[in-house]
Amino acid sequence: MNIKYKTLSKGTKNFLKKRGVTSEKTLERFLDPTYKNLHPVDDTLKEGVEKIRNFMKKGKKILIWGDEDVDGITSTLIIKSLFKEVFGVKVQHYIPNRRKEGYGLSREGIDKAYKKGIDLIITVDSGTSSYDEVEYLKKKGMDVIITDHHELKDKLPEAPILNPKLHSFGYKYLCGAGVAFKFADCMFSYYLGKASEEWTKTLPEIPIYTFIGTILDKVPLLDENRIIYCEGLKFLKESTKAPFSFLCKKKDILKALTPLASGKDHLTWEFFSAKTTDEATRIYGMLKAKHRDWNRNARGQFSTIKSELNKGSLVIFKSNLDYKVASSVASRAKDYTGFPVFITYSLESKIRGDGRGPEGFDLLLALDKVKDLLIDYGGHKCACGFILKKDKLEEFKKRTEILFRKYKAKKPFDAKLKLSEITQDLKNLIKQIEPFGNGNPPPVFLIDNLNYEKKGKKYFLSNGKSKLQLDEVREMPPPSKKVNAYLEIKGEKMILKRWEWTKE
Repeated sequence: MNIKYKTLSKGTKNFLKKRGVTSEKTLERFLDPTYKNLHPVDDTLKEGVEKIRNFMKKGKKILIWGDEDVDGITSTLIIKSLFKEVFGVKVQHYIPNRRKEGYGLSREGIDKAYKKGIDLIITVDSGTSSYDEVEYLKKKGMDVIITDHHELKDKLPEAPILNPKLHSFGYKYLCGAGVAFKFADCMFSYYLGKASEEWTKTLPEIPIYTFIGTILDKVPLLDENRIIYCEGLKFLKESTKAPFSFLCKKKDILKALTPLASGKDHLTWEFFSAKTTDEATRIYGMLKAKHRDWNRNARGQFSTIKSELNKGSLVIFKSNLDYKVASSVASRAKDYTGFPVFITYSLESKIRGDGRGPEGFDLLLALDKVKDLLIDYGGHKCACGFILKKDKLEEFKKRTEILFRKYKAKKPFDAKLKLSEITQDLKNLIKQIEPFGNGNPPPVFLIDNLNYEKKGKKYFLSNGKSKLQLDEVREMPPPSKKVNAYLEIKGEKMILKRWEWTKE
């Protein structure tokens, strides 16, 4: 169905605006999530590709510096596949242990690379905040290219940084694997003259890895991430490789991906490397068991801080918290309170912390205001990590809780509509904006001053002129006064999500 932006109602435009759709061009990309609608690469990517070309011509040794989470693993696999396909070489990779080395580049890992005779390190999913480490590796005579998606700091490393938050080569909220994909796209275009639609057919594992990294890093499924999702899922369903065909046999593919986030001891890497279905099945079983244990641990750890949350604390210290589930505990605390939350704990003789915040709150801005108390920090606006200076915990807690208390939740709807605007055209449009997910949930509309009616087993909203039958009622209002209705539209289904009395 050909939908023109200019024909949409004001209310429909308002709800699409939250999804980055503000023009005919952005609507076209949203409704046609295919590779031909990717943003064009810019000179920044081309400069990075040219630098690699020069290193390859000279026969230099290259190392891919990854990260132990799924986004870091898939990003690493993307770049390794890229070098094998374009240059016919196998490059080395390094996945640092976060507990021992921290996040991003580390001196310990750089020393190991130096001993191996590495000339160039290409980071994936990390490096934007590694200023000191970049200076260190330069003194060792090595060079670096940073590919990352994390938030920028005031002091950036003096190196080529391929980060969509710094440059215009892609959607601002790509994950690490998304950035690696854009880098691969530029490499194929620059070297082989192949467009995205062409090279992805000959190297389908790269779209699949990008899809998996995008889903499990929980970035917004908007703009280019939406294209990555839709195109990657197609390749996954067509793949005959053991790990991918195994995943496709699962009833719910997205749910089946979740255990892959539990393999930070290289099990996830082993799963992707499986050559047979039996091998993939065996490793996945181990991942699933680890995920069950991880979930049980996260629930248990969360229960130990619940009483403090109930007392109103938003910055909590738990000395013996298991660092492996700290981010999950922080996320559960954020969902439980509706406020931003910092969870701090002891690890390797340091006080570390994880933060999670609701939409509209910038955790990194909060950390900027207390950076005099921090050794290091970084991440995203809604998810971050940090290390505290010695004996600064109480001051940190006092100052950040004041900032957190100022947070006001956003209104729980996408746009206000009139009942007459709930048309079949709107339903068709909403079907076209699927898949729903992070950043693109099923839309919720506020419709004021309606009568709620129940006739037999059927439920209706009406305003005297128009009447709408509901398919589901999650909060049952009494049919005696007028209500403001929060209506969720999911395909053809009309769902009364919540309601409130109209003001007399």
